[in-house]
Amino acid sequence: MKFTLKGEVLFSKEAENALEDIKGFVEQANNEIFQKGVSPDQKDDASQIVEWNLKGNSLHLKIVSGRRGRAHDALLRIKKPLTQLLGPKYHIGVRKITVENYCIEIPSREIIDVSQMPYVEDSAFEDGRMIIKFQKLEEGDLRKHVVDRVVKHVLAETKNLQEESDEDADDILTRQVTKIEPGTIVGRSPKFPIFFEGDPTEEAARRGWVKKFPGKGQWFYGPQFIALQRAIEDIFLEVLVEKLGFYECMWPKLIPIPVMNKMRYLEGLPEGMYYCSAPRRDPEVFKKFKNELLIRKEVPIERLKDGLKDPSYVLAPAQCEPFYEFFSHEVLDEKDLPIKLFDKSGWTYRWEAGGAKGLDRVHEFQRTELVWMGTPEQVEEIRDATLEISQELANQMELEWYTEIGDDPFYLEGRKVEERGIQFPDVPKYEMRLVVPGADKGVAAVSANVHGTHFTEGFSIKETHNHTLWTGCTGIGTTRWLFGFLAQKGFDEVNWPDMVRDKVNNVITPKVLTWP
Repeated sequence: MKFTLKGEVLFSKEAENALEDIKGFVEQANNEIFQKGVSPDQKDDASQIVEWNLKGNSLHLKIVSGRRGRAHDALLRIKKPLTQLLGPKYHIGVRKITVENYCIEIPSREIIDVSQMPYVEDSAFEDGRMIIKFQKLEEGDLRKHVVDRVVKHVLAETKNLQEESDEDADDILTRQVTKIEPGTIVGRSPKFPIFFEGDPTEEAARRGWVKKFPGKGQWFYGPQFIALQRAIEDIFLEVLVEKLGFYECMWPKLIPIPVMNKMRYLEGLPEGMYYCSAPRRDPEVFKKFKNELLIRKEVPIERLKDGLKDPSYVLAPAQCEPFYEFFSHEVLDEKDLPIKLFDKSGWTYRWEAGGAKGLDRVHEFQRTELVWMGTPEQVEEIRDATLEISQELANQMELEWYTEIGDDPFYLEGRKVEERGIQFPDVPKYEMRLVVPGADKGVAAVSANVHGTHFTEGFSIKETHNHTLWTGCTGIGTTRWLFGFLAQKGFDEVNWPDMVRDKVNNVITPKVLTWP
């Protein structure tokens, strides 16, 4: 790697009288300041000021470096000692530091797309090298490490290219972390009787159990469907949630964007969420909106946009987000662990784009979300217990299932470019799937995750003795469990196991002449 920077140090006044001292300072910077922290075998990578000239109150520099002691860091490092040199003797201060031109060369097998990255002006690929040119950068940009983040992105992508062969690059980190090959089946049920053939979504709609809602990936769930859902939900509460000592909470579903940033969702899956904007306090805009609606008799979307603030929230895509925010910057005592909470108060929202279909893949769905925190041993033990009980419940309901190593732990999406030393479990995710007759793959009904220190680091959650804290979560996908149940057992209650049938309440569906 090669970093070539042309920058300017703007002094508080003309510095011609300090020319000789500045000359000596440049030599000191090259021989001492820039060498600090660089190991002897990497001295050639350290920054060097290769050209400089002083014009009035501006010191123009050209700094070249390798990967260690990068040129932009070197520019920042000279500010304080230069001020200490010139201040007492010449009453000159450093007013401003600017990078006028910055070019970075990174070895790569092929070009990496950085066209949409901020601060990047241009890029090219020549002789096995990515050449990245930056826009003008201010001191604040350098201190926010914007250059380092662009470099990390390119390095991560080039590493993916080297390692992936025919694999999907998005899967690289998952395969590095997971000690068992993702997709490996680690458990399977015995065979049970199947009483249904066909599409459960079509049959549920034909019977009036559900009705398509106008929004993409949305359904109106009727009394029969919800009666069955409540029965299965109650079984899980009794046999799993209460048995393992989880306590119920009610968590917000409107999640501020800064919280999602700490979750690392914005880096990993920004296209998979619904974003929410609050209205502006501007009656005139909405008066125009109402008048245009009145006259045109259609919703003036562009006028509506004028009345909205920038997005400031997302609808909860994981449901566990408030748990980590609740403990953010708090200190816990290991003797009070583990902490086990759950929420079943509302919807989870995912934007599936073209992937929404039927009742098994929707944009809003019901889950019972269990989240816990403790020592690494406690967290893995609880995760394993939630999975084992879920599998046993499926057996008792006479449902065929299989459990596999998950290939998409949701929290790893934001770690394609790593910034911290995070502890990961050997198996981040188990996914339990209910068999759907005739389908190649079962429906994912239980997702059991251990996050290592991903969230405790991200949300600055500490243990008073500095012991390691891990978190875990298990999502019981109630809606998907029902889909798998109906796909195997059908809609006739006589074919349902007693433990389910006995809990289903008698309900009445509204009579409508034109539906279903």
